[in-house]
Amino acid sequence: MSRLARYEPSPNMLRALELEFSDEILAKIDPTFGSYITTRELNYINASSVFKMLVSIEDISTTLLYAKIMQFDVPVQFTKSGSLSIKLSLKANPIMFVPLVDEVLLLPVGALSAVLPPAERILKIINEKGPDFEITNITKECIMFAPKLFSRVTPDKIGNNNFDVIFRSPRIPARVMYLSLNRLTTDRNLRCYLFPLENTPKISNNLVRLSLFNSDIESNPEQLEAVQQIVSGPNPNVPYILFGPPGTGKTTTIVEAILQLYVMKQGRILVSVGSNAACDMITLKLIYYIENDVRFKSFLKSGEKILLRLISATQFRKHAKSIPRDVMNYSNYEYNRNNKKYTRNGLRNVDVEKYGIVVATLCYAGLRAARSFRKFTHIFIDEAASVSEPETLLAIAGIKDDDCHVILSGDHKQLGPIVKSKRAKVLGMDRSAMERLMLHKMYEVKNNGKYDRTVQSRLRRSFRAHPEIIGLYNKLFYDGNLIPVSPQIQVDWSMLADRNFPILFQEIHGETEIETNSTSSFNMLEAQLVCWYVMLLLKDGLGGVKVEQDHIGIITPYLAQYQLLKRMLRATKQEKVDVGTVERYQGREKRIMIASLVTSFSGSSFLSNPRRINVLLSRAKLLLILIGNPITLSKNDNFKYIIDQCIAHGNLQHKMNTTNDDSIVKLMKNLKLQDIQDENEEREEISVKFLK
Repeated sequence: MSRLARYEPSPNMLRALELEFSDEILAKIDPTFGSYITTRELNYINASSVFKMLVSIEDISTTLLYAKIMQFDVPVQFTKSGSLSIKLSLKANPIMFVPLVDEVLLLPVGALSAVLPPAERILKIINEKGPDFEITNITKECIMFAPKLFSRVTPDKIGNNNFDVIFRSPRIPARVMYLSLNRLTTDRNLRCYLFPLENTPKISNNLVRLSLFNSDIESNPEQLEAVQQIVSGPNPNVPYILFGPPGTGKTTTIVEAILQLYVMKQGRILVSVGSNAACDMITLKLIYYIENDVRFKSFLKSGEKILLRLISATQFRKHAKSIPRDVMNYSNYEYNRNNKKYTRNGLRNVDVEKYGIVVATLCYAGLRAARSFRKFTHIFIDEAASVSEPETLLAIAGIKDDDCHVILSGDHKQLGPIVKSKRAKVLGMDRSAMERLMLHKMYEVKNNGKYDRTVQSRLRRSFRAHPEIIGLYNKLFYDGNLIPVSPQIQVDWSMLADRNFPILFQEIHGETEIETNSTSSFNMLEAQLVCWYVMLLLKDGLGGVKVEQDHIGIITPYLAQYQLLKRMLRATKQEKVDVGTVERYQGREKRIMIASLVTSFSGSSFLSNPRRINVLLSRAKLLLILIGNPITLSKNDNFKYIIDQCIAHGNLQHKMNTTNDDSIVKLMKNLKLQDIQDENEEREEISVKFLK
């Protein structure tokens, strides 16, 4: 496989950076993009040009973050573990670095100029050669690094000397996107498929009868029909969309469809998702049926290669201990019985085409498209609403041929793509292919609720949560189309006046502060109250049933509050209570969710994003506790409705004093926000997007 090109920014785009990527300069560089700026309409003619421009803006903007934190004449020191370290400047935000991915270049003092303009710095970062190292760990004050694998450089030749320092990302996702977009440019049929015309032919098909792997699907008409449509053959002229709101069994549906295609149609299927965790989850669900359903016994006995989970070397190095053993057994890694470890079986030794089902991240699929990803009958892209169009193309361009069906599954009413560049976001990079297609006439839902079922299915029956919790986000975000399936039970908890309505709003007016060297907010009094509720739940349980730490999740929109809560929970030995930002919690659930809203001012970006509110509301299964300032939050229509519902049911708690609680007093004695130091594991879970 040929080496991935660097795809350095063009001189024109670097000049555009100096003008902050203004409409005028972008239109001058590419008149096609200029027309797009005016109309904001994507089509099969302009798509390649528009996506290349957006990816370039995002790529340059991200690289600029690294360009701004070059360091000059700084000492490099040894650490106790034998690696090297550099003290970070105040300009550098530790959150931006990705361990075992990002690189450090050490150059002789004087090799870099502190007065280099941004464009020249960017080129220096991309093109500079030299002994490079990889970042291994980060704290709030310093960065640790070591020679890359197979490097001939040894730390003892470097330590205790001064250097000019470049930090950089290898830009793999951006570079693979450029490659995919080049393929899109030359593939007219693919562009017509992804950007259908108004007169694209419709089809009719006869739904096949199925012997289901998961018998529960039999009683769910929307799930059953979705599987039947995918197996029978959806409209070949456009992608098939599976719209799955929270708790409606989207993943269950696509797993069933994948298994049916393999057994009934001898299909060859690529399954791709943006994250490794989501890939592993789908793989585990597939493994369960492959190893337990009688229909797969003959395949297994014959030695047929059914399932392959492709894991990159970087992912294996970073998370080998946390990847489930069952997933590893179906991966491109072999178990060495002598040293009881998995070793990487290079892709040259893995005949991917022999496997019926291949699971890989979008980026890894794009990387391998040129060599080993051919002749798939179906491509499933899960969580398709949470990735940008260029990211979606990674698993399509260069892989899909004319006879291959693409199935996009997700929920465009939850969080969309992560885009770091504000300019790229304004210009439309934060819209997914799934969201765009659902606005197309072919995917239109009529006033009577009817739609073309050969191009989409809409799941409606929600199993996840208490009906009243579903009722909140159903009313606010899904036009009342969801059907709660869980029983209407009482939640026996002393803090609820109405135990048939397990949603509590706790009023608090603590001071909202901004963390030093950041724009992220925290509220110490609110964090105290969150810990008080955790202690209460763990102590008293719900209706005589014990509550364990891992039953509770805490969600907050702000990174500083996340860090504060993590430290407070560690101080009380409650580390198993899971804390996360809204972004981190998408796709996850807990029996009990506590939301720390940290909102005592009206200009909150969190309030202006209904998708984040939707995610926040839809994570709880049994009990939802919201903590915040009702005056500020009521300025937002969505939160006003939520608070009004809590008031109507008597479930609004007014100010309470927790400072007399001995456990809280003890907790707060030695807590200082400035002492917070993030663990490396936490950093990898947080995107720069979270810094609000």
